[in-house]
Amino acid sequence: MTTRTVPNVIAGLDAGTATPLALLDVFNPATGAVIAKVPMSGAGEVDLAVREARAAFPAWAATPIKERVQVFYRYKALLEQHIDELTALVTEENGKIASEARAEVLKSAELTEFACSLPQIVTGEVLEVSRGVECRVERFPLGVVAAIAPFNFPNMVPHWSIPNALALGNTMILKPSELVPLSATRIAELLREAGLPDGVLQVVNGGQEAVEAVCDHPGIAAVSFVGSTRVAQIVYRRATSHLKRCLALGGAKNHLIVMPDADLEMASSNIVASMSGCAGQRCMAASVMLAVQDVDHIIARQHGGKTEAENLEADCACPEDVARGAHDRREPSVLHLLSRRAVGARDGIRVPGAQWGHASSRRSSIHRGGCGTSMSCGPSLSSMMPLWRPSNSGSTSRPC
Repeated sequence: MTTRTVPNVIAGLDAGTATPLALLDVFNPATGAVIAKVPMSGAGEVDLAVREARAAFPAWAATPIKERVQVFYRYKALLEQHIDELTALVTEENGKIASEARAEVLKSAELTEFACSLPQIVTGEVLEVSRGVECRVERFPLGVVAAIAPFNFPNMVPHWSIPNALALGNTMILKPSELVPLSATRIAELLREAGLPDGVLQVVNGGQEAVEAVCDHPGIAAVSFVGSTRVAQIVYRRATSHLKRCLALGGAKNHLIVMPDADLEMASSNIVASMSGCAGQRCMAASVMLAVQDVDHIIARQHGGKTEAENLEADCACPEDVARGAHDRREPSVLHLLSRRAVGARDGIRVPGAQWGHASSRRSSIHRGGCGTSMSCGPSLSSMMPLWRPSNSGSTSRPC
């Protein structure tokens, strides 16, 4: 079977590249199968995208905002019309269970709906400060802007930037994660179908070299980034050193505090959902639970009876890790805890497979070749253990 190659989308077309590029395999996390290949673009491809975006900017910026948002009214309808297809695409490349993937696409439609209201939000202001003297507030688009999106929300996070930036008259370059490039290509196709002029949105695939080129290019006025804290700091420093506006959102380490008088059903369900939703690969995942006094009955509820954990497993077993790298980063942390006797079989831990290509023993017959990591629960974490310290979303198993 021929494996498709994900194109860069420049000036509305599947674009060639300035030079022959290396191709990176894109995996289905549930099976480990290669589903596509993505070009690792560099400075040449970014420069081509910037030139096309700058050429499209004058006409797009001169279009009245009420006309620009008509594109997004139509685009929102297309998102809803194609929601099953877009949901399946997120599941295929990211590994989310169907319900979580669908919720992501619905959130994208909601973000697009907000952009449709911008004509009422960004109106100018006029203040008469004295006779014959007025103060006016007017807003103008910046020009070419860029968004660097992460792997964990391939459909939703690009919509944090695309609808607003374009509706406000900017042109844009989207650099999706090279691990999940399929959704970005489909987003560009649907926007073109909705009437977005060619050149207003470019999609440039790639890794570190493409990100560095986006940060350095003098033709890009602003950069948004979502990803790990470490890379967010690098992107922020690099982009602002070139006098660009930059919004860089990093990861988090979130803690739940459970009191002994907590509602049993609500607490046990919410703890597991917060910890394991999207496989813990989101910045607001509650990765550590701090138990206050006697909460053993709540902990026990997470392992027995009909819990949220079982509901997750019933829906495609449980969320998958997104990539070989995420799986390989999680596994040593869990094995380290086991070696330190921080957790044990009596606490209900399920250890992921020892090597790439094997899911946990309970699920290997269903997802043979995938890179799933089952949930882990255990008490008595030390502040010196890797799981306690700050980490990227999805980089370690999430204890509770």
